[in-house]
Amino acid sequence: MKSIFSDLKHIIDGEVSNTKEELEAVSQDFGGIVQKQPQIVVRPQNSNDVSKAIKYAVAQELTISSRAAGHSLSGQSLNQDGILLDMRNLNQIYDFCPDELCFTSDVGVTWKQIVDTSIPHGVIPPVLTNNFEVTLGGTLSAGGLGLSSFRYGSQADNCLGLEVVTGTGDIVWCTPEKNSELFYHVLCGYGQFGIMTKVQNKLRKYRPLTRSYFLCYDDLNLLLNDEHFLISEGLVDGLVSLFSPCLLGLSRGSENKIKPLIQWFYRMQITLEVDSLNDINAEKLLSNLSFYRHIYTEDLTFDKFIQPIAQVSHPTNQANSWIDVLLPASKAKEYIDIALQRIPSFIDFRTIPVGSFCLLSRNNKMPMFPLPDDDLIVGFGMYPTVPKAQVRPVIEQLNLLTNLALQMGGKRYMATWVEFELPQWRLQFGDYWSKVNEIKSKYDPHGILNPGFFKYEQVAQTNVNRAYIESH
Repeated sequence: MKSIFSDLKHIIDGEVSNTKEELEAVSQDFGGIVQKQPQIVVRPQNSNDVSKAIKYAVAQELTISSRAAGHSLSGQSLNQDGILLDMRNLNQIYDFCPDELCFTSDVGVTWKQIVDTSIPHGVIPPVLTNNFEVTLGGTLSAGGLGLSSFRYGSQADNCLGLEVVTGTGDIVWCTPEKNSELFYHVLCGYGQFGIMTKVQNKLRKYRPLTRSYFLCYDDLNLLLNDEHFLISEGLVDGLVSLFSPCLLGLSRGSENKIKPLIQWFYRMQITLEVDSLNDINAEKLLSNLSFYRHIYTEDLTFDKFIQPIAQVSHPTNQANSWIDVLLPASKAKEYIDIALQRIPSFIDFRTIPVGSFCLLSRNNKMPMFPLPDDDLIVGFGMYPTVPKAQVRPVIEQLNLLTNLALQMGGKRYMATWVEFELPQWRLQFGDYWSKVNEIKSKYDPHGILNPGFFKYEQVAQTNVNRAYIESH
């Protein structure tokens, strides 16, 4: 009997490998928490290679997963004992049309490639994350959030078209008008319903200059009110907040246990994008806000402003147990207060980055990116990086905070650490959960695409198994 390696070498135009070094290189993701190892790595040269690999996986009853930069945190881009598609060789930009404000490219293209191409033309993707080394396919599969997402939605909301290979190996071009069901579920779908191979995406014109105000708050409620005001009135082009703890002493507490006395401060950064700095009426803008102190003003050209401040490191002995929760504005203060009280009990609160961002529901249209039932969404993130040997107690506490958010009507941004069982999946998608199960059975009837992250209802899995038996 032929080996999987020799079978795939015969039918794939791209690269096929099963060396120990290659398999180990794709056995972990950026999270460093989940470990899985495939039998084989395929680097497709084109969408036909992806189709052939999927059809082969169906015939051999193997699972198949897609990966590029591997920046997932919960093993979403990993595969156990099946085929791993490394999409990084699909890295060409085909049609770059600044006048039409769009481009078409492979999914393995990085956002850095797009930014470097677009900036000289005076255009930019509407939303950029804080890491340009990740790929279009990776972030569009997750959503992709940035400083301007309250205005433009997620990166997925700015997608115009996709070439997708379904779980049966069919190559389909889909848009909001054509094959729209597949389009709206592959975006933010974590490879569950099809594997993206090409992308058509929006661009926008940018203004040449930016001014950022760094404002400090000592009252969370005032911060949240000002965020709401700025976003609802459309007064800024970028907004993010970082939380900083100040240790004021130690208390023995009621049970004679040492407890840190912490005052949290909140730094909001708001950014304006302008043709001339003289266009800014700073007094009018800032006089309507209730900050404690104006810390700093920074003027940068737009091309410098959008660059990430620092490279994201990935030490091999560390785990990135990051989480983002999406909260209805009406519950944000209550939840954040609880979270900030709990953080010192399980993590070094002096080093963990904590912050918030905002979204407007009307600008986020992806059904696979569920949002709380509120016009204003407050994102709250905690980003601990800890030694792998110490990560389990940390993620147990983060899971408790996840459950609290779900109980309060919040949702999770699933690109970060997620450890859901069926009850959490039902809360995450609410009434839409049955549709998710239906779409899975329809476009991945053999249940081979990116397994292990989503956990479906038994009836959906039964339908998948029945479809597989009937096809054989």
